[in-house]
Amino acid sequence: MVVDSPFTEFARTTLGSGLVIGASVVVFAGTLFWAGQRGRADRWRLVVAGGIGTTFIALLNVVLGSAGMWRSTDYTLSVAVLGSFLLFTTAMLTWTVVFYRWLWRRRSGRIVSGLLLGLVAVLTAVGDEFALARGYIAFGGGYAVWMDAVVAVAIFIVSVLAYELPRRRRA
Repeated sequence: MVVDSPFTEFARTTLGSGLVIGASVVVFAGTLFWAGQRGRADRWRLVVAGGIGTTFIALLNVVLGSAGMWRSTDYTLSVAVLGSFLLFTTAMLTWTVVFYRWLWRRRSGRIVSGLLLGLVAVLTAVGDEFALARGYIAFGGGYAVWMDAVVAVAIFIVSVLAYELPRRRRA
């Protein structure tokens, strides 16, 4: 059985859902404003990559949530709050790809990128263990923490590839 996390409890309140939705819209609008600057058409491809990464996450949630492999009370939040998560996640993955592009141009960018992906895996495992211990999430069907760490890394890789593959084809 899973229980609401403090964040989920907050997001269920009128104030909480309003703040979550409002913050998500502001962050997403700011990202769109940044992308829309004149002379920066390439930025829209970064937002598209963030959107593809978010679509990947949504599909994972539909498939693994429906199969009972991922369980959380977050799935019972209002449609508006869940939709705002899509906006927020798109913005965050967009900025992740921006950071990746910046980092890749640095001398030790490849090494640092690899280390950061390792850090994502470790933080995912630590966060999962914390949430599992408190009953905020549950895994079923043989799904394990290490698998979730791999999925977290895959989300970042999918987002980067969604930007890099079309860019390299045009070059």
